[in-house]
Amino acid sequence: MKSSTCFLLAVAFCLLLAVPASYANETVLIEDDLGRSINIGSPSERVVFTMENALKTYYAVGDPDNVVALKDDKWMRRLMEDVFPVVDPNFEDKILINITGDQLGLESLAKVDPDLVVLWASSPDDPNILAINDTLKVPVFAIYVTSLDDVYRQVDTMGIISGNTDRASEVKEIMEGYVELTTNVTDQIQESDRPGVFWMWTDIYGTAGVDSGINDLIDMAGGNNVMKLAEEEAQNLEHPVINQETLIKLNPDVIYMWYNEDLDPEDIINGEDFQGLRDINAVKNRRVYEISNPYLFDAFSPRMPLALLHVARDLHHDKFQDVDMNQTIDQYNVDIWGVHYPSMAKA
Repeated sequence: MKSSTCFLLAVAFCLLLAVPASYANETVLIEDDLGRSINIGSPSERVVFTMENALKTYYAVGDPDNVVALKDDKWMRRLMEDVFPVVDPNFEDKILINITGDQLGLESLAKVDPDLVVLWASSPDDPNILAINDTLKVPVFAIYVTSLDDVYRQVDTMGIISGNTDRASEVKEIMEGYVELTTNVTDQIQESDRPGVFWMWTDIYGTAGVDSGINDLIDMAGGNNVMKLAEEEAQNLEHPVINQETLIKLNPDVIYMWYNEDLDPEDIINGEDFQGLRDINAVKNRRVYEISNPYLFDAFSPRMPLALLHVARDLHHDKFQDVDMNQTIDQYNVDIWGVHYPSMAKA
């Protein structure tokens, strides 16, 4: 009897050692994008996501069953048209967290009993962080992307949250490989051939400062952010807002619009509201472009390499004529999420 008991204990111990790291649950201390240290379970098993880009990253590395709820707004619901309901068949049923303005509904959060909430915040004093910490006593991980390095870091973070760091490393390698499709070309472009680019957020004169992820994107795509020529105070803001006079003075060769439901490039070129911009090089030469699909070309998610290629093709179309964008988009979605795009068929 004694020998059989020892044998069973030995077998149990070996099985314990054989459990993959991705399934071992432990408490870990991690730092969020605001520099806050938080204790979480790895893997966290009841995660709420209120940011689409972080959710995309998690779905690339983690178990969808550990996502218990999502923010209920039009942006999250638009992901129903994307690959993510294929990745997570229960996606629509998880859109449960009420939001009023920017304030998350604490009651709806409490009902799903999360062990971690992932949200966007630019300050540790964000009202949602304070309310969740004070009321629900649940750890909150703040996402705040200010560089493309933060996008890669987000992959590492989701690897820890999901308990699947090996897959996170794979995803980063895939992303880096696709980034090189662009940078192997744009790294060879001379400074004199790099157009000056004004990034136009939806508030029109709001743009990307020098210390921003979009500035990195412009540089890697073979352009120069014209905000490098602006006054130092405006340069150093993540989202500076300038006026029309300053934009005319900066005289960009290209205006690149973020997705705008109310305006198209043609409005900037010929619209009556923008007559004052007619002498800008970008307008005179009809070099106004737009990120027409903010989900497919989300630079602050694992789709950053696609956004980079999209921008680079507009800035230097002659150098990317041989790129089959549709095929690249499809294969990238297969490599990251295992789903074809736009057919939404499982690979």
